Order: sequence, then structure tokens, then C-alpha cells
Amino acid sequence: MKSNHQISQFQLTLVLIHAQIGVGIISLPYVMFLEADGDSWISILVTGVLLQVMIVLMWGLMRRFPNQNLYMVLQTLFGKFVGKVISVLYCCYFLIVAGMVMAKFAFTIKVWMLPLTPQWLILLLMILTVIYMVIEKLQIIARFLFLASLSLIVFIVLSAYSLKFANYTYILPIGSNGFLPILKGVKAGFPSFQGFELFMILFPFVQADQKSVLKAATIANVFVTLFYAFITLTCLLFFSPQELKLIPEPVLYLIKSFAFKIIERPDLIFTSLWIVLVATTIMCLLFASSIGLSSVMNKKNHKLFVFLSAAACFIIAFIPKGKFEIAALGKINSQLVTFFAFAFPIIFFLISIIFKKKERRGY
Repeated sequence: MKSNHQISQFQLTLVLIHAQIGVGIISLPYVMFLEADGDSWISILVTGVLLQVMIVLMWGLMRRFPNQNLYMVLQTLFGKFVGKVISVLYCCYFLIVAGMVMAKFAFTIKVWMLPLTPQWLILLLMILTVIYMVIEKLQIIARFLFLASLSLIVFIVLSAYSLKFANYTYILPIGSNGFLPILKGVKAGFPSFQGFELFMILFPFVQADQKSVLKAATIANVFVTLFYAFITLTCLLFFSPQELKLIPEPVLYLIKSFAFKIIERPDLIFTSLWIVLVATTIMCLLFASSIGLSSVMNKKNHKLFVFLSAAACFIIAFIPKGKFEIAALGKINSQLVTFFAFAFPIIFFLISIIFKKKERRGY
């Protein structure tokens, strides 16, 4: 399996970036503003620092098992049966996240672009596209992610254009509400950073020394943190506090307010590029789930489990029927990320240290 999915240090950075940046980017400024007000961008920076601590901790865990991914490590730490049970829980976690991403995606597309198109058709087109890529080797997926990264440049350029109309008084005075709202914003922002935990799965596939792997993950985290902070800051400077409270997708409204002579509806082009980012996020999540299921079933090929994971994700996406149910699912997801991306990796690391668990030589 390792030989089939080898990637470079640069490709690891791309995968981690696309695993995190996806459906949440259009609503992140609104979600953060409800908790941290004008200091939302500070909350994002603090979140990035906390994530970097977790990345270093995950790296400390995985360097003790350099040739194993997370699912193999779990079997080493807890034994085959318990390890496989926890592996299945992680696979379910990735599927739930992917299903939630697809549900948010379908809802947004119906509101903004295709109000008369059936939800099942939107979801079907997305899942078929994702399957087409995920059945390939990881290095093929990473090459596609490189092309998809061009859409991030458009996000940055269009957001930077809004600074032409910025009102800097909207975020002043900085820190006026105290540190508690900033911490609440950190918790609210965790789901948007979801995906960095794939680092534990991709670790053995990277053709680089251990320090280079940590460097690649760090670069990805810094980029995502600054990208989110910049997008959030532009929305804070463009919309007044009264307006931002009423706009669930401020990034789309931001782009829609622009008018160019050549492009009449830049928000539609922007949304089309956003769809690419949503697809890449789902690809990363389904890959992580299919690799986990193949490991549990002791299979070297993950293709069959891609179809099974995609079917489960497709079904999960139909559970929420409206924005209130999607919001409720988002709260559940917020609790899941606390355990699977933060609490559990810390426990795994401590167990490996306390019981001196390491990969056996000649593995």
C-alpha cells in the first residue's frame, strides 16, 4: 500500500491544505463574527497556533512508527481487535464530515445557483466526480490538487480587491471585547480547520525525512491559517457589524457586490471555483476513510472501499433537510472534531510514551 501511494513533501502540503479549505470558507467569517465580533481574525490566528501544537504532537507520535499510518498505529497500541474498532470509528468520523460537507454544498448550490435542480442530482454529480479521482493512487490525487490550487489564487485576488472599499473602523478598537470572546471564536473555528488530522494517515506515504514531513505540515497550517484570517478580515472590513450579523455566506455576498465591465456576475464564477475546493475536500476525506477500511479488512487495494465510502457519504448527505438541520449536524461535527482531531491523538501519544510503544524493527 505504501508503494502505491507515495507522495512528495510538496504534495503533502497540498493535500493538507485542500483537506481543510472547502465548504466552510464561505461562511467562516459569519460563524466567527457571532462569537468574536471584530476580533474574529485574531481567533483564527490563535486557532492556527493551537493546530501547530497538535501537528507537532502528531508528528511526535508518528515518528515512533515511521512506516505505519494511523490505522496501523492503533493496532500496535491497542491490539488488533480494539485497534480495528477505533479505526472504524475514525472511518465513520471522516464519512460523517464528508457527508456534512456535501449537505452544506448542495444547500448552498440550490440557494445560489440551481434552485430548481433536485438535491439528489447535485449530490450525485459531486460524488461521481470524487469517486473518479479517489480510486486512483494518492500521487494522482495530489497532482489534481495542484491544478485545483489555482482556484485559491482567485479567492485571494477577489478578496484583496474588496480592500479598495475597506472601512478599518469596523475592527477598532482591537481586543475591546476581551480575550473570552476570542477563545469562543477559536472553538467555533475548529470545524473549518478540520482535515489536518489526515497528517497521521499520510505520514508514511511521504518520500522525505521526518523533519521535512513536519516542515510540510507546518507550511500547510500556516497557509490555511493566514488564508482564513485574510478572508475573514476582508469581510470584517467590507461589511458593517450590523450587516455581518445578517449574512450567513458573507464571502459570496462580498463577491456579488462587485461589478466588472467584462464579467457581469463574478459571484457565479467564484462559486464555480468554490465547488472545486469542496470536491477536493471530499476527495481527501473519502481517501482517508477508504484507506482505513482497507486496513481493517487487511486489503492492499482501496478501490472497493472508495465505492462503499462514497455510498455512505451520499446517504449521510440526505439526512439534513434544511439549514436548521445542517446547523444541528454542524454542532455534532464540532464535538466530533474535538475528540478525533484533538483529544484522541493526545491520548495515543501519551500511551505510546508511557508504555514505550514503538514500531518493531524490520516491520
